[in-house]
Amino acid sequence: MVKIKQKSKRTPVRLRHKIAKAGAAKQRKQRKEAKNNPEWRSRLKKDPGIPNLFPYKDRILHDIEEKRRLKEEEFVRKRDEAKVRKGMLEAPLDEDVPDAAEADSVEEPLNKEEMDEDLDDESANPMAALLASAKARAADYEEESEDDDEMDEDVSEGDLGVDSTPTTSIPHSLESSRRAFDKVFKNVLSSADILLYVLDARDPNGTRSRDIERQITALDGGSKRLILILNKIDLVPPPVLKNWLTHLRRYFPTLPLRASNPAPNARTFDHKALTVKGTSETLLRALKTYASGRQLKRSISVGVVGYPNVGKSSVINALTSRLGGSGNAGSRNNGTACPVGAEAGVTTALREVKIDNKLKLLDSPGIVFPSAAEGEKTSRRDEQARLILLNAIPPKQISDPIPAVSLLLRRLSSSKESMAKLMDVYGLPPLMTAGEATTDFLVQVARKRGRLGKGGVPNINSAAITVLMDWRDGRIQGWVDAPVIGVADANKRDGAADENGDRKEIVKEWAEEFKLEGLWGDGPEGGEEVMQE
Repeated sequence: MVKIKQKSKRTPVRLRHKIAKAGAAKQRKQRKEAKNNPEWRSRLKKDPGIPNLFPYKDRILHDIEEKRRLKEEEFVRKRDEAKVRKGMLEAPLDEDVPDAAEADSVEEPLNKEEMDEDLDDESANPMAALLASAKARAADYEEESEDDDEMDEDVSEGDLGVDSTPTTSIPHSLESSRRAFDKVFKNVLSSADILLYVLDARDPNGTRSRDIERQITALDGGSKRLILILNKIDLVPPPVLKNWLTHLRRYFPTLPLRASNPAPNARTFDHKALTVKGTSETLLRALKTYASGRQLKRSISVGVVGYPNVGKSSVINALTSRLGGSGNAGSRNNGTACPVGAEAGVTTALREVKIDNKLKLLDSPGIVFPSAAEGEKTSRRDEQARLILLNAIPPKQISDPIPAVSLLLRRLSSSKESMAKLMDVYGLPPLMTAGEATTDFLVQVARKRGRLGKGGVPNINSAAITVLMDWRDGRIQGWVDAPVIGVADANKRDGAADENGDRKEIVKEWAEEFKLEGLWGDGPEGGEEVMQE
């Protein structure tokens, strides 16, 4: 049987040239029409942006804004460092003149020939004076660093043994960051008339330091006033908040505050009248009452201190928002008075915000104060896990997040209801008690959230970071109950003389100065909890 020869698919050269000429003619025509078109069109394709239906659009936009803010701060920091370096290079030339004048006043006057020789030496070697001045400045710098070391030793032995958390916007060593933050904290303590000690409502004692409280009350003969601020009250139920207010008011005046709105998908509680507007107006009214009652010719300074990421800057923004403005401290964060962020370490320097002629606020970086648990010795790993759960360490600087997750599971396992809510967040079955509970939990979270490595192996560290982020943003519910003091303990406490005086009298006296009666924000008895998903 004869095979039928297949028809070739090759095209003649004449046809290929015809197609190429037609394509070139079409492109010439389009370019000609584009020149005659008055409408300007960019050659770059426009970015369509993030679709509105994308579930994580808000988070992505927040991350982009945060990176832009950090980039601007890095630019400002580099510019300031360049100015400082330029000033250091110009300073020796200015400092040599008074040194020479002093030398002339002490030594014998030089004759004309000796002056000419000195001028000839300096003109022959112009770098000699600059080198000598640089060595002198280096010696002065070493002396200052030794003084700082001595000061830090005194701080560690005295009342203020603080340790600041490292921040992403300061590229110096941890030791230099700690020294800088300690100096800022001391400046706030010395210059402020009122100290607002911001505490996290989920763990007030964990973010509280008795040493700092004693130091504040002892400054200037006890003339400074201290108010405890319970922030993030929407993350705890009303009965827990009421018990903490009752407990903390035994020591200092305490006000509940909801400084900002919760994060997306956060599981919060409705405290009825305790809204962002209501609580911030209460605090602002108390501060203005104290400022007007003092009748000073200067303005009253209010320092805001506390652990990292407890909401110090948010407290200032809440107070300035009640005035319909953002204070006099410009910011790049949506026109607010102080920049804020979900991570710790946003505030890196002292910031002053003026409320009016009688009141100004001082924002300070977050500092990890001495542990509130006196007499307890914990390992470095446990202390690191405690600080991570307090959101005092940025996620990028967490080397091992698994111990923090284990501590969180131990706290939540004391209540079956809390563990059930935790499992409901990720849609997981109950944990197996036979093996390692933390590993079992993180493996299931990694599979649910897609935190898988090569070959489908669950990434335990990534899953742990996810759990910590959900805890930080309030998606995981958890809190520490207020300590219960029995009747016998209360009688002993009332009968014993406290080293700082009678706390009840101090609380009563300070409450009258701020006119806090009726401004505590207590709800009616037996208020129901209302969950907001």
